[in-house]
Amino acid sequence: MPAPTAIRGLVSGLCLLLASAAVVPVATAQQAPPGTAEKGSNPPAPTDYVRMSDGTLIAVNVQVPTTYRKGRRYPTIFEISGYEGGSAGDRTLVGEAGFGDRYTTVARGSRILTRIFNRHYVTVHANVRGTGCSGGEFDLFSWQSALDGREVIEWIARQPWSNGRVGIYGHSYGGLTGFMVAATRPPQLVAASVSGLIEDLYRGQAYPGGVPNTGFPVLWTLGIRPFYDLAGGSGQALVTRQDPVCARNTATHTRTIADDPVLQGLAGPTDNEWWRARSLSTHAARIDVPIHIAGAWQDEETGPRFPRLFELVEGVAKRMVASNGDHGTQWIAPQVWRDRRRWMDHWMRGEENGFGTLEERHSSVVTLLEMNDPVPPPPGPAATHPTQVPRANGRIESRTFPLEATRWTDWYLRAGGRLRRAPPRADEGSDVYLSGSRRQSWNFQAGPGFGPPLTTADGPDELTYTTRRFRRSKALVGPITATLFMSSTSPDTDVFVQLIDVGPDGSRTFLQRGLLKASHRALDRERSDWVQTTDGRVMYRPFHPHTNPTAVVPGEVFRMAIEVWPVGHVFRPGHRLMVNVHAPPTLDSYYAYAPRYLPGANTVFHDAERPSRIMLPLVPIRGLRLGPPVPCGQLTAVRCVPG
Repeated sequence: MPAPTAIRGLVSGLCLLLASAAVVPVATAQQAPPGTAEKGSNPPAPTDYVRMSDGTLIAVNVQVPTTYRKGRRYPTIFEISGYEGGSAGDRTLVGEAGFGDRYTTVARGSRILTRIFNRHYVTVHANVRGTGCSGGEFDLFSWQSALDGREVIEWIARQPWSNGRVGIYGHSYGGLTGFMVAATRPPQLVAASVSGLIEDLYRGQAYPGGVPNTGFPVLWTLGIRPFYDLAGGSGQALVTRQDPVCARNTATHTRTIADDPVLQGLAGPTDNEWWRARSLSTHAARIDVPIHIAGAWQDEETGPRFPRLFELVEGVAKRMVASNGDHGTQWIAPQVWRDRRRWMDHWMRGEENGFGTLEERHSSVVTLLEMNDPVPPPPGPAATHPTQVPRANGRIESRTFPLEATRWTDWYLRAGGRLRRAPPRADEGSDVYLSGSRRQSWNFQAGPGFGPPLTTADGPDELTYTTRRFRRSKALVGPITATLFMSSTSPDTDVFVQLIDVGPDGSRTFLQRGLLKASHRALDRERSDWVQTTDGRVMYRPFHPHTNPTAVVPGEVFRMAIEVWPVGHVFRPGHRLMVNVHAPPTLDSYYAYAPRYLPGANTVFHDAERPSRIMLPLVPIRGLRLGPPVPCGQLTAVRCVPG
């Protein structure tokens, strides 16, 4: 991106100039951060540095609470990321220059995530090594960065303002690194609350279903992260504070080319140890403190596979809050961030907020339904869009995910575009669509109604199957699996399955999707996720190794078990469920799918011998109170095309 590149060149020059200046004192494990406060005052918190065991300096920024009293000790909320973190104060260089308002993340710094804790907690923000004012080599989501976070937590616990109790709170980058820091098991860590997570870096981001995603992963790696790192963080230290330690650290940043995520993505389309080592699911079993996970089904940046982390964490108190929404919903919506604050207060400060004790290993899931209703922002945490603070229209509570009351129900693809509970007859045959067109391209920032369906003039490029109108409301909450029996004239093809709520007026609300490359169809049944029901074991999330692609034989029938990402939605009376099957769109919100196969004709079979179907997690809604139906386009971050 041109602007960040130009800024980086300017700052590099400043680095060389300032590196020759005298070095300011550096904090070690025995030194407190500079600055103290008299009774009732709230002193500034300049950038400080904590020396790691290998000598690398990690930049931190310390802020004391509004209730600060000299001599008192406080619990601490800790965040570490590769954005501004420990390199910026309360306002970043972008904010100092007057760009952006007080609700803009890059103008306000990462403190946008911890502002809700400013009454009772010290907050400490840190930059991972190789970013901002921290020294060392940058390595995306590396275990070394997690170990650095552990050392900073140990340093925090020894400071005179600390009572020794530390909690992790983070969103997106801060949530991802925070989860990994928690997995290092710092003895001083009491609890964690994280959101905006990528459960599996390969399956959830870089190669969903084995299909290359050239959208957000590339945009973030090459543009967004460097911009936040520089304009949001180190730029302030270099330009406004003229920090010589920051200048020296920034000038000596290094990076191993083999660990560059873009090069890893270009190296090959299969899963490998590089992706696994940087995936949170690899480390989930190590979490040993109470943890709160929040996420949104329509998260356009980090995706909706976060519930699997809740499932993988065992033996501790845990809670998950999920809703429709975008990447910012977890810290904009009051019903989410207030729940997260109650969780931290319960474990960090001993408030009784109904989450049990350590011995009880309390487990709970809250599904917020129909997030909508823009209202003015509340005091406290800032929002990216100050006039858009969504709130839910209803909620379902459970102890587990998938939800305890889930009824796993097969709906069969039938002749004539029907979607029915009853299996197909022997003579219902098949349908054919062309895989060469790139359909339904739309962009999140352009609005939920942008990008109506497209068709080709020379043949069908989409298959559509629809239920009858529902007589009563139905809740759909959880992961979904589409099982398709197919053949293709091409040795490989990408299959995209889309779930749509069709209103009585013909409006189409796009709920969720899943995709799979045919050559990656190999299924590992042992590593797939199963649930025991009265009818036997049900596989609700298929696991594909993505390690040994095998081309299909043109014309031969093969089976595809497609993971459709989880969702929470209520179908109102008179609405219908539509399932579409087609090639992936060129642009799918912030995801962009690059085809790597020859176009061809795909056949989907739906007869008694080859019953293609989709398994839905339906949840009883007796006693559920919902407000009036939400008009098309007013569900938060949910795309709806008017009828």
